[in-house]
Amino acid sequence: MRQLTEKFVIGGFGLALLLLSSVGAASFWSVQKLKEDKQWVTHTNQILNILDRLNNGFLNAESGQRAFMLAGKVDYLKNYGTNKQEVYQSFQSLRQLTRDNPNQQRRLDTLKPLIDRRFNLLEELIDLLKQNSSDRTKLIVITEQNHTVTKQFQLISQLMKDEEIILLQHRTALTNYRVNQIIFVISVGYALSFALLICVYILLHKQIRINKALSEEAIHLEKQAAKAQLANILETVSDAFIALDNNWCYTYVNERAGQIFNRNRQELIGKNIWEEFPEGVGQKFYHAYYQAVAEQRVLEIEEYYPPWDRWFENRIYPAKEGLSIFFQDITRRKLAEITLEESEKRYRSLVIATAQAVWIADAHGLPKEFSSWRTLTGQSEEEVKDWGWLDAIHPEDRQLTESIWNQAFAQKSIYNVEHRVRVTDGSYRFFAVRAIPVLDANEQIIEWVGTHTDITERKLADEALKQAKVELEIKVAERTAELYKLNEDLKRSNQELEQFAYVASHDLQEPLRAVAGYSQLLGQEYQECLDESAREYLTYIVDGATRMRQLIQDLLAFSRVGTRGQAFVATDCNIVLHQALSNLQVAIAESQAMITHDPLPTVLADKTQLVQLFQNLIGNAIKFRQGESPQIHIGVAKTAENLEPNPDWLFWVKDNGIGIKPQYLERIFEVFRRLHTRREFAGTGIGLAICKKIVERHGGRIWAESQLGIGTTFYFTLNKN
Repeated sequence: MRQLTEKFVIGGFGLALLLLSSVGAASFWSVQKLKEDKQWVTHTNQILNILDRLNNGFLNAESGQRAFMLAGKVDYLKNYGTNKQEVYQSFQSLRQLTRDNPNQQRRLDTLKPLIDRRFNLLEELIDLLKQNSSDRTKLIVITEQNHTVTKQFQLISQLMKDEEIILLQHRTALTNYRVNQIIFVISVGYALSFALLICVYILLHKQIRINKALSEEAIHLEKQAAKAQLANILETVSDAFIALDNNWCYTYVNERAGQIFNRNRQELIGKNIWEEFPEGVGQKFYHAYYQAVAEQRVLEIEEYYPPWDRWFENRIYPAKEGLSIFFQDITRRKLAEITLEESEKRYRSLVIATAQAVWIADAHGLPKEFSSWRTLTGQSEEEVKDWGWLDAIHPEDRQLTESIWNQAFAQKSIYNVEHRVRVTDGSYRFFAVRAIPVLDANEQIIEWVGTHTDITERKLADEALKQAKVELEIKVAERTAELYKLNEDLKRSNQELEQFAYVASHDLQEPLRAVAGYSQLLGQEYQECLDESAREYLTYIVDGATRMRQLIQDLLAFSRVGTRGQAFVATDCNIVLHQALSNLQVAIAESQAMITHDPLPTVLADKTQLVQLFQNLIGNAIKFRQGESPQIHIGVAKTAENLEPNPDWLFWVKDNGIGIKPQYLERIFEVFRRLHTRREFAGTGIGLAICKKIVERHGGRIWAESQLGIGTTFYFTLNKN
């Protein structure tokens, strides 16, 4: 599904780019063709102008000749030569301009002899007049011939003009057709591109939500697997085990603990330990639990619990999530200790519940009574003498045993050690050694009374638990690394999608600039050729391209709020507000807005995004104003609902604008959500969505309260920390 969505996104962007590029190419080609049509229109107009100059040249020449004939002054003939030269130059220009038109060339071939004949007749008349000839018959003949030639000349000239006028009308119609074609192509391309952009954005948004859901599901499954594996381990140990959260509620109880409590362990989950066992409040382990939490260190205690008349050994492991407690019933061992303490003085300190060996040594540690030891180890009396008993200690533990013994002997303190002892079958077992010095009245050692307690099962259980813990930590580390890699892949995927969106959006703006530019150029250069509808269509194209470019920029700003933000630093909101007002100074001046504010605090925030937040909210208050001058106030207070030492800051932006209907107060923060048409108020419908995303990135929330026709107040919170 994810790969399919990515293919749709890439394909959508590619199709949008291809479509816009095609629209740009088609527009460029149409504009070039339009330029060619304009050149042909200009060419036709030039021919018509030259034909007019040709006729005017003849008229001017004839006017000079007639004036000379009537007045007899030679001065009227001064411009005759210039007019004649102008006529022949115009003829050559016509020859050059109509070389692509065979019909006109043929007419020019016919026209050339007529021009020559006409000038010859004019010059004959001028010569007769200069000679003061009285031959009126000749004058009349020449005049009649000139009149005939003139009619032929005018006929051919009019035919040429009529053909050029027809060509002009055809080319003008073709130009108008191409203008309408450009408008249609650009309009259709713009509409399709906009639709594709909306579809791609929806797919991008959906893909991000899917990635986030997959990440959360993966984390949840990993936690469940880890808990299940840990539960299997805890059920195999012989010790009772419980886990408590920070509210002193059971989160786990193994089977052995349920047996000791004589309760169904599942019924205890989620219940408070002090409510289920109120008699435990005030006991030694009660205080030990709180001490472990406060000091965050491991504690081991032994305590008699009167309600159950039992002794328990507790090992308490604190963590951020609560407490993990291993405990076991040591009643038998404690009762044995008590019994032995009540016996003879030499055995009063004998501490053993599951005794394996009891021994007595002299003041220097040499054996006195080692019968139990010999039974345990199989050593003979000779082998035990002096320090021979050390031979039964595992070689790796002998140095530690001697070191701790020397320390206890020097300090006259209790001797405690754990080591491995070779028993009669030749195997080594773990023993807890405890020996107490018996002192005389002078505090001198008389003898040592000690015990060896077999703790092999417990040690094996501890080792198994440690090994299981190590294995679990390794597996958790491996799964954590895999999860981290998965999250990095998802993060990289989102970054690649965002980068792709940025690049594609940047590339989308280039054809839009071309569309807007060529449309404006078209409107400027061919304004006289366009009718009112065409100019209106061009205005729609430029406005649509501008709005689409702004929409792309707003979409980029929306997508970058969570990914391109800066680090949170201590930010003075007064400076932020001043910068936002500076950015809006033109709108403030035009609307004559009155803006006031409370003294604002310093918060940890992204300064750039905070400026955008204030600018968007104040800009909306100015935009959606009523007829009167807008009154805007920015206020702040600490939230009353938060009773912690560092409460949130509550900001609000209040205006006296047009207000919002109650049913739309939740929907205004959605992307592309507009409550008014673009003719009423400009905008893309993304501003408040950006505000919401900025506030949520800062750990706050945003909402609005409004009364239609009275005004609107936007509230948002920022966490002080």
